[in-house]
Amino acid sequence: MISYIATALLLAAFHFLTGWGLLLLLNIKLQPWPMVALSTLLGIAVFSLIPFILQLLYIPLNSINVFSALAITCLALNVQFKRSFTNLETLFSTLKCKFKLYEICFIVLIAFIVFVSVWRCFYLPPTPRDLTSGSEVIAEYAVKEGSMINSVFSVNLETTNNQFKPPFIISLQIIYKLAGFPFGQVWLSMVFISFIIFLYNILNEQLHKIITGLLLLLFLAIPEMYGYTFMVLFDYSNAVFFFLSIFFLITYTKEKIFNYLILSAILMAIATYIRSETLILAFLTVPLLYINQLKNKLPIKKISVAIGLFVGLPILIYVLSIYIYINHYLPVNYDVSGQVNNHLFNLSPLLQRFLDMNQSLIFSEKGITLYGYFIFIFLAMFVLELAIKRSFNKAAMNWLYAVLVIYLGLPILGYLLPLLDLDNSTKRGLFKIFPLMLLYLGNNQILINLSYKITKWEKSN
Repeated sequence: MISYIATALLLAAFHFLTGWGLLLLLNIKLQPWPMVALSTLLGIAVFSLIPFILQLLYIPLNSINVFSALAITCLALNVQFKRSFTNLETLFSTLKCKFKLYEICFIVLIAFIVFVSVWRCFYLPPTPRDLTSGSEVIAEYAVKEGSMINSVFSVNLETTNNQFKPPFIISLQIIYKLAGFPFGQVWLSMVFISFIIFLYNILNEQLHKIITGLLLLLFLAIPEMYGYTFMVLFDYSNAVFFFLSIFFLITYTKEKIFNYLILSAILMAIATYIRSETLILAFLTVPLLYINQLKNKLPIKKISVAIGLFVGLPILIYVLSIYIYINHYLPVNYDVSGQVNNHLFNLSPLLQRFLDMNQSLIFSEKGITLYGYFIFIFLAMFVLELAIKRSFNKAAMNWLYAVLVIYLGLPILGYLLPLLDLDNSTKRGLFKIFPLMLLYLGNNQILINLSYKITKWEKSN
């Protein structure tokens, strides 16, 4: 057990340093804990590309090649070694772990929930059919045979298309299996922990820590989403990186610093790498960027460059991981274009999917079983703010638009791609909406005012 913990910590350190180097190159500056969390998440994303790139170059996927490539990537991103080391010293000197008594109660509960997830992720083998008939079995044989294009493709898998999904999970499973974890998948716990740390600290910037703690516990208590923090599939990680992309897109519209847009585009590309249909959601997000650019009275040329960057990187990684890899590397043919709805002028399936999503997955007893009461809490605070304040601040408006992208985008995806069914793909696709709802709540004027009153009372006593 000690060796597993040491290996996990070593990999986490490499993830952090890799992401840290990328953030320094982009000159991204955040508060200390969000910086640590984001660096780790970016490092995991970068690592997920390395075995895939080695495969594209036909380099054998063995321990020496994979870990050498990871080390070289980490060093390359920290090429400004002196600056990186100096900034690391500053970061660690400013990290604080002081908590007030009422905050400790929430942190202990959150830590327990996280611990249960981490233990199950480490102790239990991968079980979802989508994984065992796709990414997991390909990764297992890749470790044995040194290639993602291995004997798995000699088996008749015509009843499933899981072997054609992007290699995000395959790559990370290969890394962690080569590192000595029999089930791999510990990387998912690092995604989970880093995401919670990021959310907690970002919410604290607007809300009192009591309200932050309550909201985060409600978020963690979403039953179906919590289950996928230890049951490896694409959807939780996809939700994390999609959220981060929206977060930095909104940050860009507020701060008007172009590097935030670059980071947002990178994160959207990673979200597309994880689930290829996210590319459509990226296009649906473009109006958020376009409207904010128009309000800032930027020339059309600059607006076009910004939009081109935001959708260009996801398109690039889609072409690489889907079109090129599937059509020119895999030994089995898969007609991606054949999965698209051929009757686009018949809109009845679109309406039906929208109605089914609402009636079956959201406003139903089944919806409460799957997602708890989080959606209803979001709606209650939305109505309350609208009734009392009669308007929303700019940040809340941006997050509400992002919520709308998922709410309308998932039925559109189901309409365009019939294989994205209601009870699996749409059900898990809704994971993307919950962090967006959470950040709307973090910018809800009622909760901000309540936070101000609590802080004022706290200081007066």
